Amino acid sequence: MVRPSARSVTGALALALALTPATAHAATSTAMSTASGQSAVVTQDCTAGRIHETVVNNTATATTFTLTWPGAGTWTTAVAAGATGHFYFTKPDGTAYTLRTTTPEGYDTTVTGTLDCSGALRSTVALECPSEAGGQLPATRRLRVTLDNRSSTAQTFTVAWPGRAASPWTRTLAARSGDDSLYWTVAEGAPYTLVTSTAGGWSRTESGTATCGTAPGTPGMNSRTLLTTATPISGLNRLGADGVSYETYTGTAKSVRIPALAVTNTGTVIATADARVDSTADLGGASNNIQVVMRRSTDGGSTFSPPAVIAHPPTTREGYGDSSLLVDRTTNTVYCFFTYAPRPGVGYYGSTAGDTSAGATTNTHIRYLTSTDDGATWSAPVDLNPQVRDPAWAGLFASSGHGVQLASGRLVQPIVYHDAAGDHSATIWSDDHGVSWHAGAAAATGFNEHKTVQRSNGSVVQNLRSNSGGNRWYATATDVTGPYGPAVNTGLVDPGCNADEISYLRPGDRDAAGRPLLTAVALHSNSASTDNSTRPDLTVRVSRDDGASWPHEVLLKAGASGYSSMAVLADGTVGDLYEIGGTGGIVYTAFTLGWVEGA
Repeated sequence: MVRPSARSVTGALALALALTPATAHAATSTAMSTASGQSAVVTQDCTAGRIHETVVNNTATATTFTLTWPGAGTWTTAVAAGATGHFYFTKPDGTAYTLRTTTPEGYDTTVTGTLDCSGALRSTVALECPSEAGGQLPATRRLRVTLDNRSSTAQTFTVAWPGRAASPWTRTLAARSGDDSLYWTVAEGAPYTLVTSTAGGWSRTESGTATCGTAPGTPGMNSRTLLTTATPISGLNRLGADGVSYETYTGTAKSVRIPALAVTNTGTVIATADARVDSTADLGGASNNIQVVMRRSTDGGSTFSPPAVIAHPPTTREGYGDSSLLVDRTTNTVYCFFTYAPRPGVGYYGSTAGDTSAGATTNTHIRYLTSTDDGATWSAPVDLNPQVRDPAWAGLFASSGHGVQLASGRLVQPIVYHDAAGDHSATIWSDDHGVSWHAGAAAATGFNEHKTVQRSNGSVVQNLRSNSGGNRWYATATDVTGPYGPAVNTGLVDPGCNADEISYLRPGDRDAAGRPLLTAVALHSNSASTDNSTRPDLTVRVSRDDGASWPHEVLLKAGASGYSSMAVLADGTVGDLYEIGGTGGIVYTAFTLGWVEGA
C-alpha cells in the first residue's frame, strides 16, 4: 500500500547484507568454537553477487560478533538472545575471502573460499493450467521454459526440443536477469524433452508429460491466472440508476492488485485481492473505489470458484483493500483483515491522528471479516480501531498477504502505522480466538509492510520492507509484545516491495491442542532486484536452518512481478499468489520443496 519516499534508516550494519547462495562454493571452516549456541554461516548469493555471513546467537544472553577479513577490515554487530546478525560484501567473481568470526564467549571460526557465480545458470519448465468458465481444464495449455542467468556476464542459452519444428531457439540474457518468453502450445499429457545449454558447457535436460499437477514426471510447477482487468467479478458495488441507492453487479476492475493467500484446516485454498474498480490508485487515492474479491479452491488448487466480492463498503467513495488472511488452526476460523479508507484523500498518508472511533472519517481503519465454513460465507465487517488504534497514530493499515498463528495459539496480524516519528512496522494480536485484539510492540521505524515468522526456537521475526529499498530487514523478539532488537539488514536483495516469508507447515502440522508446530524450514518469496519500477524476477528460496542460509532458489516469474503471498497446502505443495504490476493480473502458482531444491 505504502509508496514512501527514500529516507535514512537507522540500525544498518556497515556491511550487513546478502543471504541466499545460488551456487556451491569452496569454503573451509576452521572450527575453534567453544561457545555452545553460537554459529556463523557463510554463503554466496549470486542473485546480487555477494558474499554473505549470518551469525546466530542461540543463547540466553546478548553478545557481539566480530568479523575480521584480513587486509579488508573488521566489523562488529550486537546480536540479541535468540537472534541473528548479517554481514555482506558485494564483490566481483573470483574474489577470495577469509572470514574469521569471534565472540567474547569464545566462539572462534574461520571460513575461506572464493566467490564463484560462473555456474549460476538455470532452466526450469512450468505448465500454465487455466480453467475454463465451467471450471474444467482446456484441452491445450502452454508449456513454458524460464531461463535464469545469475552469473556476472551475459549468457546465450540454446533451447532444443528434439523433433519439434523450429527447434532450437536461442535467448541472450544480460547478467543477473531472467527470461520466460519461450513457450509452446501442447495437448494435455503430451510428452516433452527440453535440452538447454550455453556455449560455456552448461546444460540441463528436462523430460516429462505436460500434465497439470506436481507429481514426478510433470513440469513440477503450475500457474493459473486468477484475475485480470478483463475478468468478470460478481458482487461489485455501484451507484444505482436513481443516483441515490447502491446495487451489486458483475463487471471488471481497472486494476487487480495486492494478493493474499491462505489454506484452511480442511485444505480449502482461499485467494483474495483488491478489485480497484476505477483506477490503479491506492486506498484514499482517485475515487477510492476499491473492493475485496475472492476465489477459492476445494480441490487443492486445481480449479477455483468464479471471482466474487466478499467485502465492499456501503458507497463507492469508501474503499476496502489490502486484504490479509489468517487461519486459526484451533477453530478453523478464517479472518480476512483489510483497510478501510472512509473517503477520497484519506488514505495512509492522508489520515490524521486523534479519533479512534469506529465511525471516524479522518483516518484509516483496520477491519476484518470471519468465515467458519472455509470461505463459503463471511460475517459482517468488524472495526478494530476502538481496540487497537493509538490516538497518536495517523495512517494505519493491515499489512497485506497473511497473518500467522504462533505455537502458543496466539493470532498475529502485521500492521503499519504512521506517527510524528515516521512509519512503524508492528502487529495486533489475540489470545482468545479473536474475541479481543491488542496492539503489539513496534518492531522497527522506517519500515512498512512486513511478515511475521516464528523460528524453531520460538522467537518471533518480522521480515521487513524498508522505506529505502535495497534489501529485506529483520527485527527479532521473544514475542510480539516486544521488545524487539535493532532492525538488521539481511542482505536479501529487494526493490522496496511487499514480500513474503513463511514457515513450512501444512495445515495438519499441529499439536494436540490444534496449535501450529515449530519448524526450522522456511520459504521466502520476493522480487529479487533493486528495480522498484517493474519489481522483476519473483524468486522463491528455501532455508532449512531458520533463515541463516538459503541454499536453494528458483526464478518463479521472470520480468515484471510485484507483491506475493505464500501458503502450504495439505499435501505439502506450496502455493504462491503474486501480482504482475497493477494491471498484469493475479497469478496462482503451485510447486513443491523438492522442485525448488532440485532446480
